[in-house]
This record gives sequence, C-alpha cells and structure tokens, in this order.
Amino acid sequence: MGMVDRYKKPGGFVQLVQVIETCNAKKREQFMNIIAEENPEWAEALTQKSISFDKIVSWSPEVILEIMASVNQLAFSVALKSLAPEHLETFIQKLSPQDRRKIEMTLQEMNPTPNEIGASVMKVISETRGLLVQGSIKAEKIDPQLVIPDEFEAKLGKSARLEAAALSFEGPSTVVSTAANGAVATAEIEKLQKRLILLSKEVQILKNENQVMKDKLEKIKKIA
Repeated sequence: MGMVDRYKKPGGFVQLVQVIETCNAKKREQFMNIIAEENPEWAEALTQKSISFDKIVSWSPEVILEIMASVNQLAFSVALKSLAPEHLETFIQKLSPQDRRKIEMTLQEMNPTPNEIGASVMKVISETRGLLVQGSIKAEKIDPQLVIPDEFEAKLGKSARLEAAALSFEGPSTVVSTAANGAVATAEIEKLQKRLILLSKEVQILKNENQVMKDKLEKIKKIA
C-alpha cells in the first residue's frame, strides 16, 4: 500500500496535511517526493493547502491576534526567532503598540536553541491547524485555497479518474479525427475532379464554336 492510499478515507487528507506540516524540512521534502511519484494530484493539493509559520505571520492582523490569543504564547514568541529580520519587522508592524512592546521585550529576554525554535514553530503550526479544523478561524476568510471541503479525498480521486478516462479516449478520438479529415479531403478531391471534367467539356464546346465562326468568316471573305 502506498503512502497516499493510507489516507484515502474521510478526514485522511487533513491528517496527511498535519503530518506534512509538522515535519522538519528534510523529512517533508522526502514525503512530498514520495507523494508526487504516487499521486501528483495529491501532492499539488497538499502544497496548496498546507500552512507554514511564514504563511501564518503573513495573514491579516485580525487573524494573527486571534491565533496569538489561542495558541501557546511562549511557543509563538520563540517561533518568531525563525523569521528573517525583515520578515520579523513586517510582522511586528502589524501589532498594536502594546502587543509590539510585549513581543519585543520577550524576544530580547530569550535566547532559544535552534531545536527549541524548530519545536516552537511546529507547535504553532499544529495549533493553528487545529483552529482551522475546529472552525475557530475560517480558512475562506484567510485564503480560499486553504479550504479543505468535506469528502475532499473522494473529489481528488474523482478528478484523477476523469482525467484517466479522458486520456484513455485520446487515442481512438485521434484516429476518428484523422479518418474524418481523410474522408473530407477525398470528397473535396472528387468535387474538384468533376469540376475539372465540366470545365474541359466547356472548353471543347468553345473551341468548336470558335471553329464554326472561323469557317463562316472564311466564306464571307470569299463572297466579298
């Protein structure tokens, strides 16, 4: 059984999303490569609907404040250490002056290890995904691409089956199309041949009439 097959059940896509989101970068890449080989459609959907800490801090201030009020405060502050300075500054500018001071003071006081930062990032992502699953924050208001409809697994499978069906008919349809084009070409040639015969007859008639006129002209000349 392939990796994707294990999750082709109601709610399986969300479970796989959560697995992908909470992996370290190396393992995530390995998983995504496996999934892409097994089922490119699932791989594309996972890429589109997965969240990251960078995505979270790029959302609107209202959504960010709601997340900060719901997730572990310390973990969120530590996770901010994963951001590049310019991204951190952009995020801080979204906050109210009071929240900004709190975050800046917390960041100055702490000196987490890379492992602690990584673990905090995963915790914030996991808890944010939980808020999305519960409906506490609405994916459609953040980014419509993040929405995971009910029975999404079946819809992905249906899409793949329709594509396969379309591909299976590609060969025969091409043959039919080619045959049809050939039939049209043959009919056109026959029409042209018939037209050519008619034109040849008309030319011959004109030649005969021309000869008759010449003969009459010669007779008139002799009489004159």
